[in-house]
Amino acid sequence: MEQIVYGGPAKQILAIPDHYVALGFKHAKATANAPGLAVLEDGKYMIKAGTIYPANDATAIGVVLNDYDVTQSDAMLAVVIHGFIKTAALPTLPSANALAAMKQITFNPVIDMGLVLTCKEAEIAVGEAKDVEHTVNVYLTGATFRDAAATLTNWTIAGETTNKVVVKSIVVSADRTYVTITTKNSAAAVAGSTTVVPEAAAISTGQEPAAAVTIATVA
Repeated sequence: MEQIVYGGPAKQILAIPDHYVALGFKHAKATANAPGLAVLEDGKYMIKAGTIYPANDATAIGVVLNDYDVTQSDAMLAVVIHGFIKTAALPTLPSANALAAMKQITFNPVIDMGLVLTCKEAEIAVGEAKDVEHTVNVYLTGATFRDAAATLTNWTIAGETTNKVVVKSIVVSADRTYVTITTKNSAAAVAGSTTVVPEAAAISTGQEPAAAVTIATVA
């Protein structure tokens, strides 16, 4: 005989329990062929508190608030769409795309997605003339760029004064996975490198990459 315990301790995923907004969504009874978001535990199909809803990808809209048993019937899920979530309480960390999609949810502590910048840098000869321009693409893994990445003040740029290769403009790609940076020589090029790193405002997850990337080397 199945035993149901009422009033037992509930798993708490909220970092601030009195500050959140949740909406209700129906989940169908789970079966072996169609478990949906449920996992099989001790003979029961359970949707775990902290599950990303409806999927851990760019379609994500929120986080399931409580544990739900969908073994015998459908269930109405409370899904947090705004609030502060305890990272340690999640059964699986949200993907970079899911984090970017759930703009009204803050995860505490902030989830480190291992952001990495890559770029095939421009190779510039010493003495290259003033006003010559170069274009490079800077790619981001672990998150995506926001529109704010097109604003130069949302980047930390180093080396421009020394090597005279300055960032003129930044354009975000349609899929937000890279930016196209155009540089311009402010004078005859001098030996050195220009590096860039986006600030948190330019990144979908609100984080900053651990290291800058070199976009131009004068040698």
